[in-house]
Amino acid sequence: MVIPAVGGPYVWGFVAFSSVLHFFEQYLELRQLQKNKDTAVPEEFRGVVDETKFLESQAYQKDKRLFGFVKDWVSFVYDKVQLFIITPWLWHYAVRVCGEKAEYSCTLFWLFLLQWVEKPISIPFSLYSNFVVEEKHGFNKMTVKLFITDLVKSEVLTYVFGGLLVPMLIWIVRHFGAGFYLYLWAAVQVLMLVFMWLYPNVIQPLFNEFRPLQDESLKQKIEDLAAEVKFPLTKLFEVDGSKRSGHSNAYFFGFWKYKRIVLYDTLLHLKHDDILAILCHELGHWKFGHTLTNLVIASVHIFVLFWLFDLVMYSEVSKQMTSQFGFGEADAVMVSLMLFMLLVSPTEQLMNLLMTMRSRYNEFQADSFAAKMGRSDALQSGLFQIHEENKGDLNPDPLYSWYHFSHPPLVERLRALKLLDAGDTSKKTK
Repeated sequence: MVIPAVGGPYVWGFVAFSSVLHFFEQYLELRQLQKNKDTAVPEEFRGVVDETKFLESQAYQKDKRLFGFVKDWVSFVYDKVQLFIITPWLWHYAVRVCGEKAEYSCTLFWLFLLQWVEKPISIPFSLYSNFVVEEKHGFNKMTVKLFITDLVKSEVLTYVFGGLLVPMLIWIVRHFGAGFYLYLWAAVQVLMLVFMWLYPNVIQPLFNEFRPLQDESLKQKIEDLAAEVKFPLTKLFEVDGSKRSGHSNAYFFGFWKYKRIVLYDTLLHLKHDDILAILCHELGHWKFGHTLTNLVIASVHIFVLFWLFDLVMYSEVSKQMTSQFGFGEADAVMVSLMLFMLLVSPTEQLMNLLMTMRSRYNEFQADSFAAKMGRSDALQSGLFQIHEENKGDLNPDPLYSWYHFSHPPLVERLRALKLLDAGDTSKKTK
């Protein structure tokens, strides 16, 4: 089986962009690694952070970063080999097995093979991350049996949803022809809403046990807080996050007047006031409509992508893409979509950066909501404890955090809360 040669302006444009991005991100990693080598507690935390705790967080962050270097470089090389050699070869193999006109079966078989091509890289990295890096620093609670069980469940879910959604996508593009983007966008909007219900209610319980919050005192306080801000709380859960990791979290989900709050059991050892302040921050996201706004942004973003893909799919550009990336004259929806997403990756990277900046703004806004509710001190205490227990980065490089952090560094959040407190105090004294 002869594979068409790879090459052309689309290919080299993608290689140039992905390479520049990779080297820039590695430069940022080096900057942050230098910060993680510092042994002196940052000035903002002196007298607040125990030196031993600071050095433990530095060691954890350094180990994660060094592991990340290896993973990033191996992935960078392997991804190029996979894209230019393995992926087109597997497509031609799938066509030979299924037949040139069997687009549905060819595509599903090709995607199935691609799933397993990535496993020799992804599984060892995941094992090392959990059972070496996280284990060394006391976070991993997962057993090998649980790791394998999670892997099998994830694979089955991928096959089920992929087997349903991929043929639907292909059918819409083929059935409606030019102008399919409107129908594809509408279908995805419905699927997004379905998945927002399906994930917490059906999928996540396959991996974790959800049960009503056992602490009756805390439960009553949370219900009172929800009533105070008119949050339509219907159910309150705790989840066994501790069976996989020592990291903690809290979140809410649900539609309209049917909201649910979930607390990780790794969070429940904190003082009630600190937990309530953290939840008040989460309710701030709801109060300011952050989730709804992000959904609207995602919807518009998807609409633009599908519109652009519509312009490409039935044009000469699609033929040039498939030819230059080694797929020959393949006229397949998923092949064209995959290559299209590669070529728009520069704009996607910019979009990701803008959303990261927006996320940081949202976090400050949610913190301000908790402060206005009179919970600034408790929120500062809770954030500090979570950061300390999770061995979060207490010494971030400014450029690294600007590019990567969806949440502001702890020092910036504490500083902003103190400024809010100072402003409230000055108003009261006038």
